[in-house]
Amino acid sequence: MKNISLLILLILLLQITATESTENSNCTRKCGDIRIPFPFGLRTERDRGCYLPGFGLRCNRTTHPPELYSWDGRLQFLGIDLAGAQATVVTRMSWDCQRSDGLRESFYFSLDITGTPFTVSSDRNVFTTIGCNAVVLFNGTSFDSIPFFTGCVSLCNDNTTVGKGCSGNGCCRASIPHGLQSFQTTIYAFPLKIPYWSVNGSLCSYSFVIERDSHALDFDRGDLFGNNYFLKHERNRVPLVLDWSIGDASCKDAKFRNSTSIFAAASYACVSENSECADSKNGQGYVCNCAAGYQGNPYQQNGCTDIDECAKSFNSSSCFGVCKNLPGNFSCKCPEGTQGNPWTRDGCVHISDNSNKKSIRFITAASLQGGIMFLVIAIVLLWRFLKERTIRKRKQRFYQRNLELLRREQCCSDIDVIERMKIYELDELEKATNNFDKARMVGGGGHGYVYKGILSDQRVVAIKKPKISNQRELGQFINEVFILSQTSHRNVVKLFGCCLETEVPLLVFEFISGGTLTGRLVDHEKFPPFSFQERLRIATDVARALTYLHCEASVTIFHRDVKSSNVLLDEKNVAKLSDFGVSRSVGDLEKNYVSTTVQGTYGYLDPEYHQTGRLTEKSDVYSFGVILAELLTGRLAIPSQNSVAEMRYMVMDFHHALKDGSLHRVLDPLVLEEAAGNSETIERVTKLAGLCLKSNGIDRPTMKEVEDELEAVRLMKQRGIAIHVMRSKIRKRVERS
Repeated sequence: MKNISLLILLILLLQITATESTENSNCTRKCGDIRIPFPFGLRTERDRGCYLPGFGLRCNRTTHPPELYSWDGRLQFLGIDLAGAQATVVTRMSWDCQRSDGLRESFYFSLDITGTPFTVSSDRNVFTTIGCNAVVLFNGTSFDSIPFFTGCVSLCNDNTTVGKGCSGNGCCRASIPHGLQSFQTTIYAFPLKIPYWSVNGSLCSYSFVIERDSHALDFDRGDLFGNNYFLKHERNRVPLVLDWSIGDASCKDAKFRNSTSIFAAASYACVSENSECADSKNGQGYVCNCAAGYQGNPYQQNGCTDIDECAKSFNSSSCFGVCKNLPGNFSCKCPEGTQGNPWTRDGCVHISDNSNKKSIRFITAASLQGGIMFLVIAIVLLWRFLKERTIRKRKQRFYQRNLELLRREQCCSDIDVIERMKIYELDELEKATNNFDKARMVGGGGHGYVYKGILSDQRVVAIKKPKISNQRELGQFINEVFILSQTSHRNVVKLFGCCLETEVPLLVFEFISGGTLTGRLVDHEKFPPFSFQERLRIATDVARALTYLHCEASVTIFHRDVKSSNVLLDEKNVAKLSDFGVSRSVGDLEKNYVSTTVQGTYGYLDPEYHQTGRLTEKSDVYSFGVILAELLTGRLAIPSQNSVAEMRYMVMDFHHALKDGSLHRVLDPLVLEEAAGNSETIERVTKLAGLCLKSNGIDRPTMKEVEDELEAVRLMKQRGIAIHVMRSKIRKRVERS
């Protein structure tokens, strides 16, 4: 009896502490003709628990048919395969054309899904080039930041044929690695003899990563002329298959985390009773499947249901008893109270029932019910006690580990990091954010969410909470604490303290109410556009912050991820630089450069740093130049990919306009209007942006020189405004006299 009670106790404990329900039944599960199975869901329904973190989507119903996108708009989905843990999305082709007049036109496509649960499937896709006389290079980075390079050569002659085979004659291919999360293709055409059959038109080469079975791999010789191949594919759209997975841990680690935190908020995704876990084939995270004999959605409570083997099996028609489904099979037995052969008609006959047996069964059932009720009450009390003790021990364990990491980091520095900031308790931050209520969320990126909190002293703060728990996030936390503990500047976001009682600690910052520079530049419905004077002041604030980091802080700091979304604005539009997770502090021997793994954001990344891996203060200067160009043009560095016509890189357009003297074509009309009376001001600022964006770091100015030039331009503009006001007053006096 003791063994039975212990078994029941364990079963009920597991049921009570199982992962909480993963989906609300009122979730939208279609966008047009595309099914949206859990763990995917529409981001607008996040309060209903309609999707897991990282799998939020949006449905654009203004198109016909409706189109399904990732929440950040980087991916357009064509279909989602739950059983195969894959999704088909839209990608673009890179192309290079040599026109009949000798000029060249080109477009190079890049994809970056870093920070998402998706990787490019190496089994379902292939890197392909279709064209003549072209060397194509392919470079990418996996989810663990390992770079990858490959390429192929495609030649043409008078014997170039058609078909799917790629032998280097008109077409070439190369395989891609597991776990790829970003890539770019570049086409280098070289001057070989052009086949006679293309001499009267332009000759084009196309390169792309595409689904292996796509009809887009069929081509003929005519596709190499002009834009024939381009026009075959609507809006330059070709299919790409992505693998997706849950988290970054293996099945073994995920189950271990779930078992060791059984009375806390478990994150193990295979919640269906009849589900199984399998390590993801792309090397990151895991996926869930229904066990043999079951079908459905393993990511939902009771999502895996029995396959009706009785209805499926032909032999079930010969069962005259009770048919019961089994995993991959079925059983046939006589009904209760009968015995005999259930496989023959009338083979099951009634047996006599003894009243004593009924009494015994009744007494046994009543006793069992009373025992179970007592056991349930005892289990609930035990569960509460164990839950509180487990939470307390986890907090203590995380606190001691994180405190040790901070002390280990500061041992190499003369600065006492721990003494410079406050250590908050988790209970205080949970109370300040209403237990991290989604309504308090004010921002988020690839690494974490930011919540608005009100502390017990009524001070408003911003609390940064990581999305996932891994060593990289922990390392970035330690780095950001160490960096910000050594800074104190009006234009650098202030760190108040941190909480060490979580697996990856929480950071507490001053609350900046005006949002990011990215949002203010593009959201003209919510915010009025900046004046030219305001743009100069914001640029000067950012330059001051970077000058402080490079020259005036207690240690030299390279930010390494300067971008407009990391520039925060307060209610007076004072700019503050934030997000120092990947920043580097350097010693005197490293001030020239530091060799590091390349990190940053495409569109803002210094091309010299990207190619050499050498990080210098001029890398931040280049990124600042991109922000200055954004302020001048009113456009973001990362382009829209809604159509080929709109897919323009702002920095490239700015370079071309600066070179050929057509800045009026790319500058914001508001900037042109305000600077119309003072062309010298706009000329000096645009030239400064051009210098910051030089491809060679030696040719760029220092941030101190940039700050001085911006201060001079602002002073010149203020004097111009004062003179204009004085002349206006004099003119009014003359008119009155």
